[in-house]
Amino acid sequence: MIGGNAYPNRTAVGLDGKSVLPDRELYIRWLELSAFMPAMQFSIPPWAYDSEVVQIALKFAGLHETLVAPKVLELAGKVLDTGDPIIRPLWWIANNDDAAYKIDSQFLIGDDLMVAPVLESGKQERDIYLPAGRWRSYKGEHYDKGPTYLTDYPVDLDEIAYFTWVH
Repeated sequence: MIGGNAYPNRTAVGLDGKSVLPDRELYIRWLELSAFMPAMQFSIPPWAYDSEVVQIALKFAGLHETLVAPKVLELAGKVLDTGDPIIRPLWWIANNDDAAYKIDSQFLIGDDLMVAPVLESGKQERDIYLPAGRWRSYKGEHYDKGPTYLTDYPVDLDEIAYFTWVH
């Protein structure tokens, strides 16, 4: 759940007697990542922070609805036949690529949507590994060579890096 398990009268309380919210940056990165999971659920509403967080939440709820949920539903319809997980490790599509086995901070939804969340506090960039193939970033950039390492790839606080495999 976005924001953790926050319950009225059972959440951490600060010296002022008010509930303590998770760090703002952590909350934003949390909701961005959750948009790429099969379901989004908030335990702390975005309006507990500020209007910018509300706008980011609306943006990612919309992305979940238009990009992620249809893909998850499509994959869920196939899982009984294939046994393939919906959320997959990178090596799933690159099983002869030793580097793909070492990547533990990126994942796939199906075989053609790769997500690379920012996991470090204060960072607005991250290293990204693209397995062999043609990839298009959420920014519209095309990467036709591969495998490729993108070093210090910029990812603003209101973004999460994701790439689609271009057939």
